[in-house]
Amino acid sequence: MKFLMLRGQVPQDRDPKEIVFYNIDDVDDVWTQLFFAMLTAEDEGELWYWGEKRYYKFTDNFTERWVTSFRTHIGNFVPDVIFCRGGFQEYHPVLKRYPDAIKIYYGAGKRFLPQPGFHDYDIILQDSHEQVKICKEKFPDALTTLYIKPAAENIFFPIESKKEYDVCFPANGAQTFKGHEFVYDTVPEDLKVLNLGNKPDRYKRPPNVDSKRVLRSDMAENISSCKVGIVAVSSDIDSCPRVIPEMLACGIPIIVRAGTRFWGDKYIKSASTLKPLEERIRLREIFPGNSYYATGEISTTDTFWNTVRYVLDNIDSYEPRKYYDEKLTLHKAAAFIKEKINEVSI
Repeated sequence: MKFLMLRGQVPQDRDPKEIVFYNIDDVDDVWTQLFFAMLTAEDEGELWYWGEKRYYKFTDNFTERWVTSFRTHIGNFVPDVIFCRGGFQEYHPVLKRYPDAIKIYYGAGKRFLPQPGFHDYDIILQDSHEQVKICKEKFPDALTTLYIKPAAENIFFPIESKKEYDVCFPANGAQTFKGHEFVYDTVPEDLKVLNLGNKPDRYKRPPNVDSKRVLRSDMAENISSCKVGIVAVSSDIDSCPRVIPEMLACGIPIIVRAGTRFWGDKYIKSASTLKPLEERIRLREIFPGNSYYATGEISTTDTFWNTVRYVLDNIDSYEPRKYYDEKLTLHKAAAFIKEKINEVSI
């Protein structure tokens, strides 16, 4: 089969050279890695950006192509499947150009529903049960399903490191919905926090919070310098922030603020509701098909920092990377999507 991913616009908020790679193993974009994982030796795939010009062939069957405009670009590649990352109207000319292709939509956040101008999708991927329900009501003819969002495993993995921080807070300060106001206003003074992302000038940063922006290739090292991770996004804007699988892939348990739109029962396995670690190890030997790994906790705003302390005090009860390897990997996510493609192809 021929697969096409419409990846979006070449970055406007940073140097586009940051996403230029010449080896697939170096690519730090999870969507590129996921798309590549979907391809078998018999398949052919192209991934397109708009806004600049570039052509690079990573392998015999996988090409990345940047074009000035999707509206005017007409090549020889005729896809059987088009995977749209983001609900951008710039995609619509391509989608309409290939009416026979199976079309997959994933928008996330405020764009979790297909955007005006094109609605004829065969598969719509969602981050939460709430979003699935809304989408099914609006687009009953599409196959709407929850989706496993993995991490780019070539750059997110556990690193043996000194734990210099209690808490990792990976959140870009340039965005107002990542939870900086909540974290900066309420974090206890005795917890040392590392905020990874652009520094938010509009908020006063507490002295126990360090903030810095690092390249994605340096994220694992910085995440691994922390004992636990937190996610404190605004639930009405974001959905399943990618830092959730990324921190789990790096092997640190996470605390997610209640109300966050994500597949909570898939990503979070609470140590407080599981049996003691020794008993879980014994059960895994008896029932190898069932997971007994704890990954973190979901907490209300009022009890958030108490929950963080609980996880810190019981850190040895959590085994997030083992759970990630069992349930959330790139290859599992790729296989899941291809199963859905097969369902709508019948």
